[in-house]
Amino acid sequence: MHWIRNSFALDLRSIALFRILLGALILMDLALRSRDLTAFYTDTGVLARRFWIDVTHRWLWSIHAASGEPWWQIILFVLAACFAICLMVGYRSRLMAGLSLILLASLQNRNGLLMQGGDLLLVVMCFWSLFLPIGARYSIDSALRPEHQDDPNSSTASDPLNQRYFSIATIAITLQVLYLYFFTALLKTGDAWTTRFDAAYYAVSLQHFATPIGEWFRNFPGVLKLSTVYVLAVEFIAPWLVLCPVLWPRVRLLGLVLLASLHAAFLLMLHIGLFPLIDFMALSLLIPGTVWVWLRKKSVERTRGIVLHYDEDCGFCLKMCLILRAFLLPAQTIIQPAQKTPSIYEIMQRENSWVVSDASGKTYIHWHAMAFLFSQRWPFKPIGWLLSVPPFIQAGNRVYRWVADNRELMGRVTSRWLPYRPLKVQATVAGSVLALLFFYVATAFNVFEMPGLRGKMPEHVEYLARTVRIDQRWDMFAPFPATESSYPLISGTLRDETQVDLYKLTSSNPEWKPPARLYSLYRSYRWRKYLGRVRSHTNNVVRQGLGDYYCRTWNSRDQPRAQQLATLEISFAVITTRPPGTEPTAEKRSLVWRHWCFPEYADKS
Repeated sequence: MHWIRNSFALDLRSIALFRILLGALILMDLALRSRDLTAFYTDTGVLARRFWIDVTHRWLWSIHAASGEPWWQIILFVLAACFAICLMVGYRSRLMAGLSLILLASLQNRNGLLMQGGDLLLVVMCFWSLFLPIGARYSIDSALRPEHQDDPNSSTASDPLNQRYFSIATIAITLQVLYLYFFTALLKTGDAWTTRFDAAYYAVSLQHFATPIGEWFRNFPGVLKLSTVYVLAVEFIAPWLVLCPVLWPRVRLLGLVLLASLHAAFLLMLHIGLFPLIDFMALSLLIPGTVWVWLRKKSVERTRGIVLHYDEDCGFCLKMCLILRAFLLPAQTIIQPAQKTPSIYEIMQRENSWVVSDASGKTYIHWHAMAFLFSQRWPFKPIGWLLSVPPFIQAGNRVYRWVADNRELMGRVTSRWLPYRPLKVQATVAGSVLALLFFYVATAFNVFEMPGLRGKMPEHVEYLARTVRIDQRWDMFAPFPATESSYPLISGTLRDETQVDLYKLTSSNPEWKPPARLYSLYRSYRWRKYLGRVRSHTNNVVRQGLGDYYCRTWNSRDQPRAQQLATLEISFAVITTRPPGTEPTAEKRSLVWRHWCFPEYADKS
């Protein structure tokens, strides 16, 4: 039993880091998606709801599809951002994780043509966060425990035995993180991975994927062969190192470093959006407590002797001190009423301010105290330096004076929205049963996505997996990497027969030459993924939706009749990667769709 706990127990501080990164990545994802909110998520975009029904699995649901208007999407995006921020700071952590999951799954379901592996992992990890005590450390939830109201220094967070959390859910989520590597390795069955070992060469030869660093590595085919072997070996071996109870935690750290090295390489060599960062977030869950003990020693040495003094008649002031300590200082940092120390109480009365003192006896007040606290923990040091800049000090002091003059109002607000709440850490029986059920579902879904088993998945597995969005297939560059690079060419004909280029990043003019790297010919990695599906999807409504989008966009400009868009053609220029040492094949252009904007231009054949 001891080795099982060693392998599958999670450190509460690692769980907290995971929560913070999860919220941050949801925010980043929303920010990137918001750039194309109208194009991708409304009825005036590329996938109106009448087409969405035809290309979306019958068990996938979407609140975002309740309306095709931009205002509805804006409301849901803003709500999702608010939930993600609350998740980051650990305010009602599990509730915010649940609400974030609902809106994240809904958003992904609204336009599945944009989905990539990183999106799958983000929603899967958001789901599993519901079964973990994500608010137990570095959070508002942990700061505002009821016992802190009477004794702000009653904390057991520094006890190493109190930092480990073990349950059925930790077993499930640990294996879920490792499934990404193990199953993708099993799916890599092509000759490029198992015989020729040139998969890495083909991956960095995809001109619409490769970064300048990836392109440079094409000059070293021998290194790329070793890289192919390295990727496959790490994906097979590192998960076992992470679980290995022998020489724990050194072997686990080795496994995590090996897995992280893959994502660092992907980040440098391939344009794949947030995927590597989401992978880092998932791996952060498995960081052993040894790392946190080492960091804590440094933190305690640097912050020893700091005391936060507050007005004991101000409940709001105590709450703010507790929250600041939870994020910026060690748990054993003393918080005490200023009234207990006459010299400190004199400063508080004279300056109408809280007081922070350090080990040397130096005191900080107003906004200077805030800047001092932020400079104590390394992730926040840049914020501390910024807060110390004179313009920010002046603005901060004005804010502080307003808060100090309105303590009664702030007290009412915080008593309503920041009450003291019990912190539940131990797993419940119901939670453990649900975790076991969905672990079975996730495992079965992965197994039945393997070659030879596809199409045989039990209906109850597929239904549960798709409903809560833990359906997953980790087939990145499997069974072999793609060998074709492409970019779109979308030309239109106006009523007066003038030819125009509707896709402004490329041109159908024979004299136009594409750049060496094709990634710049896509507005974003979302557009690249979507246009790839336009080219390859088996359902023509995908291409029809894009055609309608261009017709609406062009003809909504109050164009004179002669200048209205009449027809358009969607083509792709395709370049095939040849084996190492040979030149790519010449560019070939393939027409995938002809579209008419008015019935009189419909193909009569």
